[in-house]
Amino acid sequence: MKRPNVLLLYTDQQRWDSIGASGLQPCLTPNLDALAAKGALFDHCFVNAPVCMPSRQSMLAGRYPSSVGTVCNGVEMDPAVSCIHNVIGQYGYHTAQLGKLHFKNHAHRDHREPHPDYGFDTFILSDEPGCYQDAYLKWVAERDPSAVEACMCDTPPMCTMPKRHKQERNTTDPYVFEGPEDLSHTAFVADETCDFIKRHKDGEPWFAIAGFYAPHCPLNPPQRFIDMYDIDAMKLPNRLSGQGSNLNDDEWRKVVAYYWALCSHVDDQVGRILATLEECGLSDDTLVIFTSDHGEYLGDQGRIQKGGPHDPSARVPLIVSYPKAIEPGQRRSEIIEHVDLAPTILDWAGIQKPPIMQGHSFRPLLQPGRGDYSERDSAYMEIKYPFGAAYKALRTKDYLYHMWNDGRDLLYDLASDPYQLTDVAKDPAQVDALQKCRHRLLERWFDVENQYPIRVGDY
Repeated sequence: MKRPNVLLLYTDQQRWDSIGASGLQPCLTPNLDALAAKGALFDHCFVNAPVCMPSRQSMLAGRYPSSVGTVCNGVEMDPAVSCIHNVIGQYGYHTAQLGKLHFKNHAHRDHREPHPDYGFDTFILSDEPGCYQDAYLKWVAERDPSAVEACMCDTPPMCTMPKRHKQERNTTDPYVFEGPEDLSHTAFVADETCDFIKRHKDGEPWFAIAGFYAPHCPLNPPQRFIDMYDIDAMKLPNRLSGQGSNLNDDEWRKVVAYYWALCSHVDDQVGRILATLEECGLSDDTLVIFTSDHGEYLGDQGRIQKGGPHDPSARVPLIVSYPKAIEPGQRRSEIIEHVDLAPTILDWAGIQKPPIMQGHSFRPLLQPGRGDYSERDSAYMEIKYPFGAAYKALRTKDYLYHMWNDGRDLLYDLASDPYQLTDVAKDPAQVDALQKCRHRLLERWFDVENQYPIRVGDY
């Protein structure tokens, strides 16, 4: 058999409704729309921990966050944990990480020091868009030394290092990227990915992650993409009165427009990568997956960024294209969890899923006759900070339920409240639904517990 190449286009903090083909927002993404038209667009894909590090580690390992051992930001990836690239690399694949990975903490280390490659054959790392002396800023300096300062941004809020830029890097503080458009971090990731594809167009199959940082804040798109949007026409966030009142309506509209502009900038650079695949004659032989590590509240419920189990935070885009095997133009509404992606990739590569992986391949959904598929009834999510806040969450087609370690139960009826604004856990009419969600969450909780290493034997 000829194993397909695998290209994982992996963004950061991108909402599920940010693809123009979804028809839900005025976001302009012609290249991603075209990719979806060639394959399948999923509209119920959920991450298993809606913050960067646990989500990324979980997805690439094919295991739930608590099984991997990371259920909050700040916990570095254990090099002993086997991920998709470690497995697929044993079957003749050349593996590459290009751009953001975020397996290690970044705010308190010297980015000039060598970073562990976690078993990738090609490893070009830049977890942040211009606040550290890393591969991105070196790339900028090689192309235009005079542009380095303009391509820098401020350090993250939790960072104790000196500020690097006059602009705040918060979702509610949008500004225009000051450097040349073709020297943005998004362009850096696309440039390195295109170069990798060209260098590996012949010979062994490859698995490559294009790790975009955008549309994560800072909200600083190049001006050309801001000009695509009418700020005055932007939809206001979905929120109750008094939620997110620190910004007025005009300020919220600007935030939304700049976020969509960043999504359009990512789309533009994805177009470059897809064009390179075509130029190298690899489009038909490459499984392309587009997704994100979590969403962005963008003012919904009066919140910004991520962390909660609500759809703006935990529901992400998912496009899967493989012209040789997937009928084009599919719109799928099955619930997919991010732990399902690694087993699905292995399935298409003709590689057995290791038993430690907890996700399930959804290849049979897109290529009937390739095995049995049992549709998920729910998505499971978890967050836990040491001696701090923690929740377990269940998202079905009809309800979002989450239980917190402080005793709170929250239940949202999606039929009457699709934006998840009103908790009905104490509504007498929802007693049955609450009990069913509690019971199913407990079942899922047992399901995701780590069974390895198996320490029992005959006694």
